[in-house]
Amino acid sequence: MFGTALLIGLVALIVLMVLNIIISKASSYSKYTIYIPAIIVFAIGMILIFISVTQNIVVSGLGLGGWGIAFLFAAAVTAVSTSIVDSGQHS
Repeated sequence: MFGTALLIGLVALIVLMVLNIIISKASSYSKYTIYIPAIIVFAIGMILIFISVTQNIVVSGLGLGGWGIAFLFAAAVTAVSTSIVDSGQHS
């Protein structure tokens, strides 16, 4: 299960990073729109964890709690790397 959660988290991380690159090139530097994908994925992760508390649903061999943890991992790494890149652009 750990391997599956790690793989899902890494795939979500790669998708978020590519989406962040596209959004950062398309938007101006003074807006906070590049943080929106990480916030959305964080919210999805929290919803999945809250659902997993009451339901025992397994998707692709991993429970919803594992999916939520994977999405929270992807959102956290994306938010940190986005803030580092954003601070480098504004300096």
